[in-house]
Amino acid sequence: MVKMIVMLGLLSLFGCHAQGNDFKNDTITFFSLSEGGGMNRFSGFSYCVETTKDGKVHFRFNERHPDEKELIIDDHSVFDSLQQIILKHKMYRYKSYYSPPFDVLDGESWGMYVQYASGKDLSTGGYMYGPKGYGEAISELCRCLNHWKEMPSVTSEVVSFYYEYGHERYTLERKEDHAVLIYDNEATKEHRELVRELEMMEDLRVVINVEGLKMNGKRGETEPDYTLWMYEINYSNGDRYLCESYDSTFKSGYTEMIQGFISYWMNEENRTRYFNYY
Repeated sequence: MVKMIVMLGLLSLFGCHAQGNDFKNDTITFFSLSEGGGMNRFSGFSYCVETTKDGKVHFRFNERHPDEKELIIDDHSVFDSLQQIILKHKMYRYKSYYSPPFDVLDGESWGMYVQYASGKDLSTGGYMYGPKGYGEAISELCRCLNHWKEMPSVTSEVVSFYYEYGHERYTLERKEDHAVLIYDNEATKEHRELVRELEMMEDLRVVINVEGLKMNGKRGETEPDYTLWMYEINYSNGDRYLCESYDSTFKSGYTEMIQGFISYWMNEENRTRYFNYY
């Protein structure tokens, strides 16, 4: 009993943390790091790197930002570099969450999650607060990952897009040096075929990423009081998304975003870059 009391006293005095040896000889298979918040929707950064099923290394930089970038390579050295930084700064000892002792409005949050081949993981983060030296550790992780961020990216280009909303039909296809947008209205029998710059396809890719529109789904029970809509999008890497729903389900943003984008590109005059926050 005395020994137990002594042990509990030591734990309360020094805390109970993971040891470096628990992670030193392990291999990272998934790593993510992000920081953001405040009033700017696209503030901060995000990094994600993981081993794929076919043994590749897949990077995603600034996911769901306008400047989202993707990279797939064979070199696994990034995991060793990240592991050395984690061990150097003893990040395996970080608590799961940190918050300041006072209220902060419109501040920024940060988070890191790591998975290892053994099944162990690290999860830590905070809001405008962290352990001593965490800023230096995160900066070093960012500098490490930015080496790969500068490499040529893999872009999954939009090949085709089909959208229905009520009686309206829109078909968008990529050609060699331009895009073709076809509009049909079943009620009015209106038909228009427009030639647009390839820039339209890139803007659509950004819309889908930023607004989180990559999804697959089917309509549920019939809702006759709401407008039916659906879209299908195909990418150059073979990815395909098909979604069907009602404007009652996503009327606060999804259909409005798509229709706003299409209306912009159907306008014949006074068009500038759709995304002016590039």
